[in-house]
Amino acid sequence: MTGRLFFFMALIVPATLFAESREDGVSMPFGSVSVSPDHAGSQSGVVNAFSHRFYHSSSAAQYGELSIVPGAGSLTVAEGSEFYSPGYYKVLSDSPGMEIRVTAAEEGAAHRYAYFTLSGSPQKEGSIMLDFLGNAGEQSARDVVAEVRVTDPVTVTGYVISRGERETGHTYFAIRFSRPVKRYFSKSNPAFPENYPIISGNEFPLVFVFDLVKGEQQYVDDGVLEIRVAFSSVDAAGALNNLETGMEGKNFETLQWEASQQWEKELAVITVDDPYGNEELENRRSLFYKALGRTMETPASLQDRDGKFRGNDNNIHASPFYDHYTAVYPVERERYPLMNFIQPEKSRQIVASMLAYYDRNVLEMLPGEHLPIEAVSLLADAHAGGLLPASLTPSLLEAMNSTLRSPNDPVTSRTQESGFVPAASHPCSIDLTNDYGYMSWCVFMMAGAAGDVNTVNETRPFVTAYQWLLEPETGYARQRNNDLSWHNDPDSLENRDRLLFVPHNMNDIVERSGGRKAYEKRLDSTSLFDELPYLYTWTASPWKGQKLLRAMMDSYGETVDSPSWFVFSAMGLYPLCPGTDQYVLGAPYFKKMTVHLENNKILTIEAPLLNPANIYVREVRWNGKLLDKAYITHQELAEGGKLEFHMSSRPARGRTFRREKLPYSFLKK
Repeated sequence: MTGRLFFFMALIVPATLFAESREDGVSMPFGSVSVSPDHAGSQSGVVNAFSHRFYHSSSAAQYGELSIVPGAGSLTVAEGSEFYSPGYYKVLSDSPGMEIRVTAAEEGAAHRYAYFTLSGSPQKEGSIMLDFLGNAGEQSARDVVAEVRVTDPVTVTGYVISRGERETGHTYFAIRFSRPVKRYFSKSNPAFPENYPIISGNEFPLVFVFDLVKGEQQYVDDGVLEIRVAFSSVDAAGALNNLETGMEGKNFETLQWEASQQWEKELAVITVDDPYGNEELENRRSLFYKALGRTMETPASLQDRDGKFRGNDNNIHASPFYDHYTAVYPVERERYPLMNFIQPEKSRQIVASMLAYYDRNVLEMLPGEHLPIEAVSLLADAHAGGLLPASLTPSLLEAMNSTLRSPNDPVTSRTQESGFVPAASHPCSIDLTNDYGYMSWCVFMMAGAAGDVNTVNETRPFVTAYQWLLEPETGYARQRNNDLSWHNDPDSLENRDRLLFVPHNMNDIVERSGGRKAYEKRLDSTSLFDELPYLYTWTASPWKGQKLLRAMMDSYGETVDSPSWFVFSAMGLYPLCPGTDQYVLGAPYFKKMTVHLENNKILTIEAPLLNPANIYVREVRWNGKLLDKAYITHQELAEGGKLEFHMSSRPARGRTFRREKLPYSFLKK
């Protein structure tokens, strides 16, 4: 059996693939639609519907939604029957008796429902229910209007227009059935006439009924109903064209195969080359590919098949120069640095999409909410990594600086007045002040690259905004009031460690905490967070971070909330400060990994002595030469080569870093 087939088998993972994430569901890599089973509360054995999330806005938390309910009611799932693989989901229902399969397509999904009786024979009649939940559980958006048109016995089109915080979402859809509709009616309004071709207002949900057999003679597809669904942000004709050009003429198995091939292609960017067979290793490998897959769920490509899309200005656009991406916010902190590393061309498209969003935005801000740190961080990191042409630097600076200084955002305007976010203005004032300082640093660095001295001088004071919220005597974080007095509240003790991590100025934080030894003691006693293991780099005991990192990696399956962190950490790298070109070195999770980089460059990461006992890094070599720094640069890795970690069962207590051997800090003493 070939290695390629072995690799694909490793991607066939249990039902927890993509589970417990905000972007739950079956999708294509960076696809605009995700389909997920809506379990009834905590009842994992009950499915209420299959929800289609169409990511039409800049926020991944705001999306258009359409739900299909097989059997027109809740499904009782047969125990152990749920199965996920990339782009595919299957489940058996005991009540009613059904086998349900769902696979992803570029702009939609395909469903295959097999209705059967208790004896196993096909049912003669089946039904589905169509509903619009309008961001169920999301208070940030509400439905404005919805309409369904039954254009012929097998085709339904319609739209849902919903209002979000900053954008109005347009969700147009087209549905095609493999069997003609026998009848349809409003479930919520019995007085509404059956089979009326236009339905709107309060008549939803709708129930569609189908004959599942053709007569007395038996056919192979008796009891089976297939459904194709496609979406568009432009209009219903665009959704129908997406359906017909993307799915028509292909059976369900072909669509499933295409989805699996697309996922295999994308996930093959990183291969875990450890031998197969060990159960613990296979669990780790599955966790890694689940995490890697989740990092490719959003941002989402929005164009129709003809290249058109609806912009954030509510006008229809088409770009011949880049693919337009949406759902760019929110993502975890490490998502965009990971894309810059393993998907640089994708990052360039996302950068172009963000700049296009900014150009069309009358608020003159990048996409995001309050402080759009993700967008600013992506632009700064892509620039620092050399992904973008130098000619683009002025445009990047304009977008970032305008966003940072926007008078239309209360957080940014208040921070410019006070130098920090006052306690009374926001409950997360410490975190927002830290974010504002980091964003100011990103603008400061971009202005320096552009030679804009005025912006450098205007931004410099805000780079250290966090210092306003550090008690001089203790180095503890504490909220301040607008009049500069300390804010007394019951959360003061819980907040005191919230500035142990300031990405762009760690040397300053260590000094203000009392030096390396005092900082190490605070790390030893603080609560767990993603960056914590890497902060031990600034102490005399980096080995403590390696031990903690292994414990966090081993327990990742229990939390599953930071897939990009897991992918980076498995490689022994971490972008502690996006906007520099540096990755802090950690400890790898596998003996050998291969990263397929741009321009056919190959990066090999090896730790040949790694085992459950050998979790400490004794030394690191880059292309055979000793690497005596705590970091390696993006430019070095992008050229390809061999990064080798020599592991040991005992801490390398003499392996510490000072001065220029430490990662970047804005203030170095």
